[in-house]
Amino acid sequence: MLSAMSNKRMISRKIDKAIFEFNLIEPGDRILLAVSGGKDSLTMAYFLGRKQNGFPIPYEAEAIYIRSDFEGCGASPDMARLLEEWGIRLNIVDVPVAGRLKPGKKLNCYWCSTQRRMELLKYAGEHGFNKIALGHHMDDIIETFFMNMVYKSELSTMLPSMKYDRYPQTVIRPLSRVQEHEIIQFSNDVGYAASAAVCPYGQTSKRLDMRAVIDSMAQKEGNRIREHIFNAMNNVNGRYLPSRVNEI
Repeated sequence: MLSAMSNKRMISRKIDKAIFEFNLIEPGDRILLAVSGGKDSLTMAYFLGRKQNGFPIPYEAEAIYIRSDFEGCGASPDMARLLEEWGIRLNIVDVPVAGRLKPGKKLNCYWCSTQRRMELLKYAGEHGFNKIALGHHMDDIIETFFMNMVYKSELSTMLPSMKYDRYPQTVIRPLSRVQEHEIIQFSNDVGYAASAAVCPYGQTSKRLDMRAVIDSMAQKEGNRIREHIFNAMNNVNGRYLPSRVNEI
């Protein structure tokens, strides 16, 4: 395990690499940081909040928390205090996620995330934010890649940067090159791991199955296996894939 300072510097460098590699931030961007109170989004907020001062690309960032109407997914009261300490303005929007369910339907992760994403886009449009930052990390991206390959028969995943077709906003994932174990260590080092929120609908059995597969490979080959998988998605050799891929 790295020292607290070494891990912090490494995460910062990996965020910088993702920003420049995938052109996540451009001069004059107004970025809305979607925070849930969990370790991932808080880590993203910490670094993007700090980087506003002195970063070679000038940008502005504020945080938004979508407060829902069901128990078990509320943010820790420490979240507002932490964001204030980090110099990040927090905006809170109340959304009746459960209240929007049609009769007979049950609350699930997909429904909740869809409602939250709609509200993020609405708020961003009304308040002049051109980018929305989400806290997905490298493990999330790799797991999604495996899930789509195994269960949807397609090679796709979450993108570090994705411009919406129907909306003027772009979604960015600054933690794309950061691994979850690095975030866990950072949240423990900084002291907010114990109070970070955990959503009871946040993990599906399929995602956990894919995580187990990747963990098994990492136990044999080390954590660099995740970087290799991530880099492979950016290094497609169509010559050695079925012909339809070569037509894309």
